[in-house]
Amino acid sequence: MAVHKPLLRGAVWLGHLLILAGASAGATLALRVLIGGEGTLYLALPRLFPFAEMSLSLDGLSAFFLLVVALVTAAAALYGPSYLGAHAKAPLVQTFALAVFVACMAGVCCAGDGLTFLLAWEGMTLASYVLVVSDTRSDDNTRAGLLYLVMAHAGTAALLVVFLTLAERGHGFDFVAFRTAARSLHGSTRTALFILALVGFGAKAGVVPLHVWLPKAHPAAPSHASALMSGVMLKVALYGIFRLGFDILAPAAGPLPASWGWTVLIVGTVSAVIGVLLALQQHDLKRLLAFHSVENVGIILIGAGLAMLLSRGRGAEPLATLALAAALLHTLNHAAFKGLLFLGAGSVISRTGVRNMEELGGLARRMPWTTWLFLLGAVAISALPPLNGFVSEWMTFQALLLGGAKLGGASGMLAGVAASMLALTGGLAAACFAKAFGVTFLGRPRSVHAEQASESPAPMIAGMLLLVGACVALGLVPGYAMPLLDGPTQELLGGLGPSAVVTARGPLVLSGNGAASGLEATSISVTAVAALLALLAAVAWALRGWPRRAPRRLAPTWTCGMLPSSRFDYTATAFAKPLRLIFAAVYRPRRAITKETGPSPYVIRRLGYTGEVVDLAETMLYTRLKRWITATAQGIRAYSTGRIQGYIAFVLVTLVVALWFFARA
Repeated sequence: MAVHKPLLRGAVWLGHLLILAGASAGATLALRVLIGGEGTLYLALPRLFPFAEMSLSLDGLSAFFLLVVALVTAAAALYGPSYLGAHAKAPLVQTFALAVFVACMAGVCCAGDGLTFLLAWEGMTLASYVLVVSDTRSDDNTRAGLLYLVMAHAGTAALLVVFLTLAERGHGFDFVAFRTAARSLHGSTRTALFILALVGFGAKAGVVPLHVWLPKAHPAAPSHASALMSGVMLKVALYGIFRLGFDILAPAAGPLPASWGWTVLIVGTVSAVIGVLLALQQHDLKRLLAFHSVENVGIILIGAGLAMLLSRGRGAEPLATLALAAALLHTLNHAAFKGLLFLGAGSVISRTGVRNMEELGGLARRMPWTTWLFLLGAVAISALPPLNGFVSEWMTFQALLLGGAKLGGASGMLAGVAASMLALTGGLAAACFAKAFGVTFLGRPRSVHAEQASESPAPMIAGMLLLVGACVALGLVPGYAMPLLDGPTQELLGGLGPSAVVTARGPLVLSGNGAASGLEATSISVTAVAALLALLAAVAWALRGWPRRAPRRLAPTWTCGMLPSSRFDYTATAFAKPLRLIFAAVYRPRRAITKETGPSPYVIRRLGYTGEVVDLAETMLYTRLKRWITATAQGIRAYSTGRIQGYIAFVLVTLVVALWFFARA
């Protein structure tokens, strides 16, 4: 076996280098379309089925999402070999599954017809399922994979209804035929298809209440695969919402239906708030990050829903462009910082073998590179300046506030409520990552695993550095990112692109172009904010030892006669307890206290406390659905007599009902 280990490592490295090469090629193609003015690229594929031709097409929207895929894939390809070498049970299987997973995500984004889209979509699901169940052989991973597969295929069933309806009306599977078919549909039918598409893509994107699989499946995969699932796969599902909602199902003229916009806006707002509230109570580091993906998908949908409400024909096209640009930019930003955070969590797990934050602590001295990189990711996801999360959330705020003023009345008030919920989400996210970073990296080690940790290998650090560079660049000079958004927004909304609506003076200052959009009062210089923060940090560092009035005297901490230990440090449970009490109506907390006494009941030898919160979507919806399915199955089982005559009667009745239904249709 030892003879084959170098060959195994070489094969894993070769596989990841090929993935890196593919990511580089994809990024090059995407930038050629987005910046180079190449127009739409088209490639006909070999005809595998007699009833449909297959093709790949790369327009502005496809190119933007292909760039998102390529960015995180490149970081994961650098990170993966070292992580798998230290942590994986089946590195070759996981490397192959990762390659298929990435190729299928790119295929979904570049599909030129419905058949190619669905085949790549299904390949993406199956490859990610392999990644979920292959990391460990635990029963929890198996159940997580099964739940993921059920939810994913339920969503695919909804998408099949949409695609087959359009194919039947348009007499073809290509997107041109789909658009033609959608233009001839009645408004209510088009809305029904949009809702089905929202459910199908929302199940994969993890929107509330279809999110229950996500916090179970994403932590189960290898950490660089988790980065791709949370940072990219969810965005591929959002690509489907953008493609069908703004493009294929959109009316030929006039604005998008207001019901679409309100549905997406409300679903996004609820997902953002519920996602961050559930994340706050998690102690598993990867599970916490998974819930934050629910939150950030909600933020993206807030921008998308507002863009639908302000779409063409309502006199607010520049504001619609601003809202859609904010959603797309947050898509790219979230891919960067969420990928970084999952890679940072994987670095911690690979060096300690522990995911529970309560068993970590003190890693800042032992893993300095990982500590600083995770901190930058935490600042970015908390939407704090000067990193990239702040820019896209600031744009979303501006769109909500200005859009609410434009809508006026009850609609404007609802937009203001969404803005307030977004502000609440940002504050709770900052609190959550103060907990995650402080409990994981600061203080004293709470276990032997944390005490014996060491820094990760250079390739893993390199993968994280690539995403940190994206977070810093998109935060400090966001003006350079605006041309990347011109193609997608103009294709979906028409009119001016974000580089005209949101200008970049310098190009370091985000500002409304007054002549084009009337946003002249909404200027902010992210670079100036960064310079001010750097200056304040330098002054604080210079003054850290002033004034020196007396020599410093060191003494042990007074701990009531006990030796100081990690048990005196603040825990994740204690940090989150006040918020658990405030939002008890949402959490429905459960707790249990156990006491172990000696000969006297007044002498307590050991006191144990356990607590958990409830996901209301899981308990109130899916648990009841499971009970109903079980009861129905048991009722059907009662009629399974084992006699062939009874089964023939069941088939005959079903056939008669089906013939009657189709005869009436």
